[in-house]
Amino acid sequence: MLKKLLIIMVFIQNCYYAQTHISGVVVDEYNKPLENVNIFIDGTLFGTSSDQKGVFAFEAESDKLGQFKIIFQKDGYDHGEEEYKGKPGEMNLGKTTLYKGRTTGIEGISIIKGKKNGDGQLSALSPLDLILTPNSLGDVMAAVIKSYPGVQLNPNDGRLFVRGGDQNESAVMINNMLMSSPFGTAGPSIPARSRFSPMIFSGVSFATSGFSSEYGQALSSILSLNTKSNDVDKELELSVKSVGADVSMTNKINDNLTLMTKVEYLNLKPYRAVFPSRYHWNKDYNMTGGELAATYKIKNGYIKSYNRFDYTTFDYQRDDIAISNNMVNTVLYEGNVYSNQTINLNLDKVKFFSGIAYNFNKRNIAGIFSENDKSKVDNNMLHIKSQLSFTPVKNLNSTFGVEFINVHYFIDYADGNNTRNRLDRSIDNNVIAFFSENSYKFKKGFSLNAGIRQDYYSYTKDVKISPRIRGEYKSPNGIKYSLYYGHYYQSPRNGDLVFDFKSNLKSERAEQYGVNVYYEKNNRTIFIDAFKKKYSDLTKFVYAPNSRQPINFNNDGYGYAEGVDVFFYDKKTFNNFDYRISYTYLNSKRDYQNYPTLATPPFYSRHNLTVNTQFWLNAINSMVGLSYLFSSGEPYTNPNSNDGFQNSRIKPYNSVNLNLTYLFSNKFYIHGSVSNIFNFKNIAGYNYGDLQSNGMRQEQMILPVSDRFYFLGVFYTIGGSRSTKDKVKDL
Repeated sequence: MLKKLLIIMVFIQNCYYAQTHISGVVVDEYNKPLENVNIFIDGTLFGTSSDQKGVFAFEAESDKLGQFKIIFQKDGYDHGEEEYKGKPGEMNLGKTTLYKGRTTGIEGISIIKGKKNGDGQLSALSPLDLILTPNSLGDVMAAVIKSYPGVQLNPNDGRLFVRGGDQNESAVMINNMLMSSPFGTAGPSIPARSRFSPMIFSGVSFATSGFSSEYGQALSSILSLNTKSNDVDKELELSVKSVGADVSMTNKINDNLTLMTKVEYLNLKPYRAVFPSRYHWNKDYNMTGGELAATYKIKNGYIKSYNRFDYTTFDYQRDDIAISNNMVNTVLYEGNVYSNQTINLNLDKVKFFSGIAYNFNKRNIAGIFSENDKSKVDNNMLHIKSQLSFTPVKNLNSTFGVEFINVHYFIDYADGNNTRNRLDRSIDNNVIAFFSENSYKFKKGFSLNAGIRQDYYSYTKDVKISPRIRGEYKSPNGIKYSLYYGHYYQSPRNGDLVFDFKSNLKSERAEQYGVNVYYEKNNRTIFIDAFKKKYSDLTKFVYAPNSRQPINFNNDGYGYAEGVDVFFYDKKTFNNFDYRISYTYLNSKRDYQNYPTLATPPFYSRHNLTVNTQFWLNAINSMVGLSYLFSSGEPYTNPNSNDGFQNSRIKPYNSVNLNLTYLFSNKFYIHGSVSNIFNFKNIAGYNYGDLQSNGMRQEQMILPVSDRFYFLGVFYTIGGSRSTKDKVKDL
């Protein structure tokens, strides 16, 4: 899809058409002007945003319009749309009213992503951002980790670690429905990759604080993705890459039904032949997958369907002195199926949403905790959810909902080195939740969002009530100030519940509060959030003697996380150049799992910084992206020192990454990237072996699979009846 943007940049300056001047004003339900509303013609680049008085005006090419639709979008308000017939000259649309929408708390940081000429804007990370973030390789999660504050840089893992939480504390939603296995399974020192194709989605929203009572089973964050719902023309896209190939097709079947499909195949064996890794691969990373997304318009609403399957295998040998003096053979076979069906209805003053999602994940994996262990794991989830939103009285918007989550988890684990390390067990955990969210808008820029959620956990047999509140004030100069407070609960990890034979465990809890400042104007965005999180009821256990089997489970764990998130985005200062800077300061400690004391976990560092830039080079018809990633040293335990538990530090992580996209023609472009161009020697941690004669343990550095990663892709499009400009909303 990147070629669509590049073609616009190359040819827009040469296009001259009959112009239509479109103008108007946007107000809220109380007839007050609305600033920073995105206004654009559906399926085109033509558009602008409203000023402080709600006024907007822009030019459009008359011969491109015909019968057209104008979209009005603003965070926190219901989107509006009106149909018109294009004609040269002046078109004054008069006054357009947007109504306050249901507040979810999902908006979080809103990155307004403008195009080269500054007219069209998209909120949050667009699919183009996901591709252009250097070294993300089109991975949704990698782009989020390398773009947003609050997320820990942990390159050897690849999963989400947010504000002191581990990888289990972040929930991923697709079309507002839960996905239980958003990441593919990875072996030690091999980062996990998300399962998503960015071009299927219209964008990404990420909330690290104060998200609404609608969302449970997440102590730290919500990542929300929505599939596209726009009309498309028939188009076939082919790509051949250094790591595989894929074919995708978009097709508008009729006036009501739109389909988007993709089939992909990844195989790193050819890549390793040119760029060897530190491991010996018996069978390199191999994945076959496919996606089908559909939108069906109905009276007063639409139905969406998103479906994905993938099958992954790999087999490699690694040197890990912590578990063996011999090479450890790690093997994976994993199958994953996800299906999601939702319906949205707008019935006059009542909105209705309902959905059902199912995630089936089955994996066989060997060589994780010893050179002779094997495990079979089934992790299946069913999610059903319904909710109503309405306005009972003036200025008050209310939402009431109910959801049901069923998790079936089965594990068959055996260790050939130790017969005590044996488990064959399954559990079923049901969560039934009721939630309510109410948003009241006061005068003079004040608003209050208050919600409450009640969860019943069938396996742990406990009921939890989660109050959440958020107050906001938007000053006359456009700065938004927010205060938030809330309780968050989720079930213990499935891997802990299955070992908890005495059913001692209850739900885990986080209490979070903070204050943030948000400012957006003139293509600049500033976001600062100071937060505090208190953990309680975290899972604790010890290992049985001479075994890796956890025993003596309880909820005596606790911890805290505090810090500041800073985000700055600027696309105004320099022509054809924009950049975004994310920084997080974090002080976090916890006593959980088998920790002997309160300590900083090994997946967190105090300082994290990402700088992402991208610029258009007209002289060579290319888009260039450059990024810098920094993470201060993560803690670890060094048995050869007197520092104590988790008090040693690895050296800081540094990486400078580069990508370049070169446009050959309207249908053909190439995209290449290289990570860590200065070849920094980054260390993920250390393993320690047996005691030596000098009383010290043998030390082994844990290094990435390779210090650099190279990517090259060739992309070609067949078909598509719309002009390049008309297709820009698909980016």
